[in-house]
Amino acid sequence: MGSFRIVSFLALSGTALCLLAMGLTFKQAAFDDSLLLVQNTNSYLGPITPVPGSPQLVRVQVLVYDSPEADGLQIQNVKFYEHSIPLKPRDIYGFRGQASFQIPPGKYKLAWVVRRDRIIWPRTISHEEEVAISPRDLWLQIEITGEEAKIL
Repeated sequence: MGSFRIVSFLALSGTALCLLAMGLTFKQAAFDDSLLLVQNTNSYLGPITPVPGSPQLVRVQVLVYDSPEADGLQIQNVKFYEHSIPLKPRDIYGFRGQASFQIPPGKYKLAWVVRRDRIIWPRTISHEEEVAISPRDLWLQIEITGEEAKIL
């Protein structure tokens, strides 16, 4: 009879400890989720004031990516505001380079050339877009991915 009491006591204690550990784990998980919710509310990372010394200038950042497919389009060259953007070899995410400018509001030409597959003709395609910069803008980010350009 004595060994039965010891075994039942150990089983009951183990069950109580397991339930306590599960309760603490769920409470901790709920606490962590609330912290993440608070951290994601401030997602804007751009400037909130005009360029120091010259309030009529707008910051412009151009990001250049190859097409996300492994055998997709490759950017050959990019020009913005008549300035050529230097390109690096592609990384694992397709990132090729970036450039930053401080320019007055107005309309500017964005031009880029992409290289397609060796078999498909024509092998290179030129793209051109006009970017309008408003005087109300503080910061503008342009992302070129393959044949698409978008303002973020």
